[in-house]
Amino acid sequence: RVELTRTFSDSIQSVLALKGGWALVLANKAKEEQAMKRNDPSKLAAGPRNRVSETDGPVNADGTKRSQVDLQLDARKLARIDKLCHFLLLENEQIAGALVVTIIECLGYPDAYSCRRCTRIVHRILESVAWVDRYTELIGYRLFSVAVNLIVNEPKWMVGIEWDMINIIRDIYGRLVLGQYFQPGGQGLAVQQSRDPNDNSRFEQSKVVDKPLQGGGILVIPTDLPKRVLSEIGISYDDILTLDKSLTEKRSAKDQKDVLRDLLRIAADRSQQSDGNRGGENGLLERAGAEESLLHQNLRQPVVTALPEKLVTYSMAQKDAAKSAEVDIVNYHGGIFE
Repeated sequence: RVELTRTFSDSIQSVLALKGGWALVLANKAKEEQAMKRNDPSKLAAGPRNRVSETDGPVNADGTKRSQVDLQLDARKLARIDKLCHFLLLENEQIAGALVVTIIECLGYPDAYSCRRCTRIVHRILESVAWVDRYTELIGYRLFSVAVNLIVNEPKWMVGIEWDMINIIRDIYGRLVLGQYFQPGGQGLAVQQSRDPNDNSRFEQSKVVDKPLQGGGILVIPTDLPKRVLSEIGISYDDILTLDKSLTEKRSAKDQKDVLRDLLRIAADRSQQSDGNRGGENGLLERAGAEESLLHQNLRQPVVTALPEKLVTYSMAQKDAAKSAEVDIVNYHGGIFE
């Protein structure tokens, strides 16, 4: 079952251009946009820092040579990536429904390898369909509930990937509740959409709503489904209002993820008290301890333990040897020079 889940997540990543040869096309595109933004053509001839470029001309993001033919092929691949993503998630409800539900189940499967890869797939799904009304319940309640409960329950198998899961929570809440969208992969500063001047209950749609590779769109009529999930885990109405205000005022990825972590810590502490540290479970399904928990990271006091034995450096040993030699000389002469 583990191998099947891993193979499935890797396959979907390849199909959505999140790994493999098609992912290199997107990396090249991002590299070109960065060079244009900085007005620095030399970026096109620069490969990764850990690899020496073997050519003076344009290179791919992985440092390999890039010819004129490659440029034409990349344009075709970009069109195929966009069309395939649209087909899987928007053209056939049976395929899209089965795919998204399976990814949600894989996200909660107790395997860190599969979970980490599914987080990347989830971001691509959000970039593609978060603005579609018929996905609202599936994303805003089922997917959001899985992500939130994984953080609150703090299973041991999730240690090390908590920030990835919190970033999913940020991506969903921003797109479905606050009218914010993000760079691909849920990265970067949140872009806040304005309210519709003709209807204050709606947001204006983003200009890249039909371009998931550039960030995608938002749900123009906000939903309360994510808020309902938060209330179900014990978050008060006042805390939710404070969350909305903080996420609206603070747009950076770090600030928003810190706000979400602090909020979910409240629910995690209550959950830990109610289930008695989940004493009936052990191994990977057991709750992570305070020394492992991301939610309590800022509450831990740094402790420098004493060394098991006295530390003796080379210079200290040399000084001790010199003193011993002086004592031996004094004893040999009977102390007549004192």
